[in-house]
Amino acid sequence: MTWFPFTGLYIQMRRDAGAPSDVQERLANLRSFFQSIYPRDGVISVSCFVLNNRKCVSDPDSPPQFLLARTLSDYEVELSWEPPKQVNSEILYYKVRVWNESSEVWYNVTGSSVVISVDSRSRFNASVSSWTRLGDGGVLVYITFSIMDAGPSDPPQNVSVVNLTSSSLTVLWLPPSQPNGIILHYTLYCSNNITVRKQIIPVSQLDPVSPGKNLSYRLSGLRGGQTYSLWLTSSTLQGDGGVQTEPLHILTLEDGQSLSVTRTVCTDFFPTSF
Repeated sequence: MTWFPFTGLYIQMRRDAGAPSDVQERLANLRSFFQSIYPRDGVISVSCFVLNNRKCVSDPDSPPQFLLARTLSDYEVELSWEPPKQVNSEILYYKVRVWNESSEVWYNVTGSSVVISVDSRSRFNASVSSWTRLGDGGVLVYITFSIMDAGPSDPPQNVSVVNLTSSSLTVLWLPPSQPNGIILHYTLYCSNNITVRKQIIPVSQLDPVSPGKNLSYRLSGLRGGQTYSLWLTSSTLQGDGGVQTEPLHILTLEDGQSLSVTRTVCTDFFPTSF
């Protein structure tokens, strides 16, 4: 017997315990190792590890998703992520690499987060790959971070409003895609075109950031039947980078009015200055 790698295979499928069917199916792009058995009547039979009775065990086709860095203290950072979209087989562990100009550390992690020690005066790189029995597929996710760094290059993402009433609303958003450091707080601005209300929201007061999950803040003290403009910034130790979300135009409900729609995403933008 021999073992060899290949990228595609025709196999005969059995519908039951009887004779093989006439249907052959090509399983392509399977980077795996299979055991070949000597030909019989000119046909090579092949056995493999089967996943969900459909595909043979393979390494991942896509990297882990939503890799984020969150500060825990002056010298500790939590890296968190989500599994790949295309896993192909059971993930045994994640390999995390953290490095800069003078050091390099590797971690093997079975969960989806790890706490690391860092020097706040340095910029660090981090990558995460997912490993099955056959490897990581050569794909990984990568970010750069530092506790002391520049401000964000872009604002918070996917801002929307839910649970709108006559006196309050809930704002949802995702962290910026290019934070250039550790986000310490968000600032929510609310304007009625006469005055601007500013609310600083420390990250420590928000629920722990789950990759790909919304952050939220409940804004109260509004007046019924009034138009408000809302926008957000995110800040590291070096500030907000001078970038903000496009203002959302929100009309609160009249007193006693109910709203059947639970989620509002506004696309009518106001000017960025008032």
